[in-house]
This record gives sequence, C-alpha cells and structure tokens, in this order.
Amino acid sequence: MAYCPPELLDDLADVFANVRTWPGVIDKRPGVFYARKQPFLHFHLLAGRRRRADIKGHTKWVHLDIPRPVTATRRRALLRELQMCYGEKAEGKSLVRHRSPNHTLQRTGARDDGADR
Repeated sequence: MAYCPPELLDDLADVFANVRTWPGVIDKRPGVFYARKQPFLHFHLLAGRRRRADIKGHTKWVHLDIPRPVTATRRRALLRELQMCYGEKAEGKSLVRHRSPNHTLQRTGARDDGADR
C-alpha cells in the first residue's frame, strides 16, 4: 500500500504544525511522524485517491479515513485520535518495568486498575 504523497496532505498543515509541538514528536518526512522514536502517524493513498491516516497508540494502530479536502469535523476527529494515541504512548512508557538496585522488578508510573493491590 502506497504512502500518500505530500502534495495531497497540504490541507492538514495546521494539524501537522500542532503535532510537531508535542514533546518527543518529530516528522521524518512530510506526513510521517514518530513519537519517542517509535512510529506514530503516517498516511496511505487508497483506491480512488482516498486517504487514510494510520495512528499508533501504545500497542495497536488506528485507521481513520481522511477526506480531501478535510472537513472541520474530520479534522477534529483526527486531532482527538492523535491526542488519545499520543497519551497512550506516554502512559505505556511510564508503566515500563525497571530493575531496582536489589534486583526486583518495580513498576514506574501510577495505575488505578488494582494491579498493585
């Protein structure tokens, strides 16, 4: 499946500008973003010149069809999904287990799912 050419992403420039301000996010090339050195966002060109955003959260990819030109409603949905997936990546990173000096595993970050009780 082909990546979407940058010239077909020009209507998303404001979204990209916003995402670039987030800590740990870089764009490797137009329309391809990494968060904390991990794939985060890219776009595919589908049949009929349709666009699809692929957004990676902590463990899974979310696929979102993005019409051209993007509607205000779809722009908000894209930004909302990006924020949620970015938050999952940040949360997932804080829940990584690390070895303590006495060689026991300890979890960093807080969880409220009863796992530590």
